[in-house]
Amino acid sequence: MSVDADRLRDLTLELVQVESPTGDTAEVARLYGRRLEEAGMAVELLDERFPATPIVIGRLRGGEPGPTILLNGHLDTVPIPHEPARVDGDTIYGRGTADMKGALACAAETARALAGRSFPGELVVVAVGLHESPLGRGQDLTYLLGEYGFTADMGVVGELGASTLNVAHVGCATFEIAIRRDGDVTHELMTAAGTPNPNLVAARVIEAIRARNEELAPVEHEWVGPESYFLGEVHGGDFYNRHPVECRLVGTRRWAPGNTVEQAEAEFRALLEPIAADSECAIELDLQVSRGAYTIDPQDRLVVALREAYRDVTGLELPLAGVRLVADGAMFHAAGIPTVYHGPMGTGAHGDVESIEVAELVRATKVYRALLERLWA
Repeated sequence: MSVDADRLRDLTLELVQVESPTGDTAEVARLYGRRLEEAGMAVELLDERFPATPIVIGRLRGGEPGPTILLNGHLDTVPIPHEPARVDGDTIYGRGTADMKGALACAAETARALAGRSFPGELVVVAVGLHESPLGRGQDLTYLLGEYGFTADMGVVGELGASTLNVAHVGCATFEIAIRRDGDVTHELMTAAGTPNPNLVAARVIEAIRARNEELAPVEHEWVGPESYFLGEVHGGDFYNRHPVECRLVGTRRWAPGNTVEQAEAEFRALLEPIAADSECAIELDLQVSRGAYTIDPQDRLVVALREAYRDVTGLELPLAGVRLVADGAMFHAAGIPTVYHGPMGTGAHGDVESIEVAELVRATKVYRALLERLWA
């Protein structure tokens, strides 16, 4: 059961050659579904609820009773232009190579190696298209794990971990704060005295966020560090001497495992309320969850098996860690499916030049196979 490096390279390149920004993944989903069928899987394409971003489900049953193991990844990419996909030696370049079509090629190659064999359980590959924020917030997975009723015994999401095993990550939400006053835009010299300036009120909000970040900084979670607010955008006014009616602030709020989005939102609103009360401006907070916080017991059977599989393949230890990024394992885990993160390591995700090495695709595929063998043993 050797791993075919050329096939991994060619499938990764083929998937990357199909542009698939978040919200527009139908073409690459159908392509990936065909490749899973060719690998021996029974494939279902769920396109009724999300026609522009179908969910791909491939199933391979082993013929004997045993656990259902999930391999998951996303087909969508950030909408950042990239030079055309290409192969240069043992490196594949293109948008989506690292994040994360390479991992989905590994899942397909894992299925191909198992097709026709008898094993105790089932392998399921799930590929989705609503991952990358702000457009993608896991709406398809919410449907799949809720209304559709998908379940599995254990899962692996093919990102966030390659040389470490991340047993925790923060939860993250994007926020938009709208600060508005009554009335119309006026010339600065023709504005009634005492008229609140939303830009100056925004300065108070920014200072409150800065001060709260300073309070949070010393309180470190064991794996992910401190909780945080981040301000990335400030938009106020439209001309240098016009008194504005609105200012908008946009950023992120990240919280540690053990906290919830409800608690994070309540704290945020408590931060804004006193400013709104005496500023004569309305302050509206729109907090949209990207992904919830995630943590798994380092002694969980799945964690132990993955570390052993990694050691079998590489001869190295897979250290435990935490990360401040977020991904879809949190959604599977919250739905009662113990889930870990592991996949091939690429470079340049969300950057100008994205790439992955063929050797990393081979390594990750071998780890997947070794993990399945241990879980089905």
